[in-house]
Amino acid sequence: MAMSRCLPGSSRSKGAVRLLYPCLVALALVAGAPRGRLSAQDLPPVIQYLLTYDRAGADEVTVELSWSPPLDGPRALVMPRAIPMGYGEQRYDTFVGQVTATSPSGGSEPKRDEGPRWILPARTTRVSYRVNLGAMEREVYSASDASRLREGYLSALGYSVFAFVEGFESRPARLRVAGPEAWPVFSTLAPRWPYAAGAVEATAADFYELADSQIVMGPRAEVRRLLDAPVPLYLASYVEGPVDLDRLGRLASTAFERVATYFGSVPFRHYTVQQELLQPLSPRHEYGMSMEHLGSSTYYLLASAGITPQSTAQDDARVLYNFAHHVAHAWVPKRAAGVGYFPFQWELAPVLDSIWFAEGFGQYAAIMAVAEGTADPAGYRADMMARRFQSNLVSAPPFLRRLSLVELSRVASTRYSEDFRTGRLVFSRGGLMAAALDERIQERSGRRTSLRDAFRFLLVWAARERRGFAIDELASLIEQATGVDTRDVIDTWLRPLPPTP
Repeated sequence: MAMSRCLPGSSRSKGAVRLLYPCLVALALVAGAPRGRLSAQDLPPVIQYLLTYDRAGADEVTVELSWSPPLDGPRALVMPRAIPMGYGEQRYDTFVGQVTATSPSGGSEPKRDEGPRWILPARTTRVSYRVNLGAMEREVYSASDASRLREGYLSALGYSVFAFVEGFESRPARLRVAGPEAWPVFSTLAPRWPYAAGAVEATAADFYELADSQIVMGPRAEVRRLLDAPVPLYLASYVEGPVDLDRLGRLASTAFERVATYFGSVPFRHYTVQQELLQPLSPRHEYGMSMEHLGSSTYYLLASAGITPQSTAQDDARVLYNFAHHVAHAWVPKRAAGVGYFPFQWELAPVLDSIWFAEGFGQYAAIMAVAEGTADPAGYRADMMARRFQSNLVSAPPFLRRLSLVELSRVASTRYSEDFRTGRLVFSRGGLMAAALDERIQERSGRRTSLRDAFRFLLVWAARERRGFAIDELASLIEQATGVDTRDVIDTWLRPLPPTP
């Protein structure tokens, strides 16, 4: 495919983005590039997953995995502890119990191994277990890391409930989700509207896509279909406080359209924005963080933090950017990233050298996408550079300023939000590097190209190469996309920051 056919700007019709078909061909079926996909004849056997919530008010869900042929020897059943883009660990295996392995000769209780593992015996064809979501929400204090059960509502993060058989991570998965009688069920893998009772079935290209999805069910959830183009956009909400869902939906739609226009392609078939407004379970529970996924994003806020008819224009601007920020991550780094994001290490938080690209460049793309819809794009950009990025450099402690950007990224790999000084500084330095690169590219190219062209090139490159880029490749890739040498800019921003005066 000629690269130039994927790079021109998109057009707009009645508020919807009309995207270029060649880009969709190149990217839309790549659920998690740079992982890529196999041809139909090379696909491994499917893993069947069944998640059941039997009774309203119960604390547990049951998960069952089945496959064929039987295991030819012992294998580990592994429960994730690391969260993609969570930069930390949660011991979800703590909430798993009643693990049972089934073979042609009968059932058995697998041996618990070190770490988040159970050893499945040879000839196993099925394994089932229960996950205590009630205990999970009570004991995991970060709302963005926990599944939850509230009256008339269940919300499950895929990586907190789904385990995998070691060695089967690349197998496609077929999922069925069933809830109590008359409870509507929704999966971000196969969203449907109207939100209706009955089991939902979905497919995932591999374990990553399954684990990076979300499940919502219950009569107190509300699902809306916001857009039909460029792809169907859904809003799934659960509220314990005041909110104007019409206003929230308009902000989510605007953010999605602007981000899609900026990147010029939509590498997924549908997208879901999930927002919860929650009464805190305890003073130790934390609300306000958001998470990004392959085809969705999740927003966990205090019950009092919803957009209402009394909200100001400043409130709208804040929510619009927050949506755009996390939506943009479906492109960067979910589909174009540095080494280490794929394949993902589920048992331990991976040490990453390029969080600054994933978080900082992703946020810069969101800023530029939102800016294009404002009355003063340059003014909006300058204001966000100062407030979102530059202010964090000024306030950073000296010991963090002395770290190179790669060293800082490695430190943030396991404590990005736990010690948010590391998270703020690594995304701020990355965002300012992106801004400096954009300025260099536009200046040297006579404004014929910009960093947007580099983003679009990287997305197609990652889908083709099925891997992340090494840091020392980034300048060359940007030059291929824009014709501008930026190596000295990258090198400057990778160095430690100068001491504060």
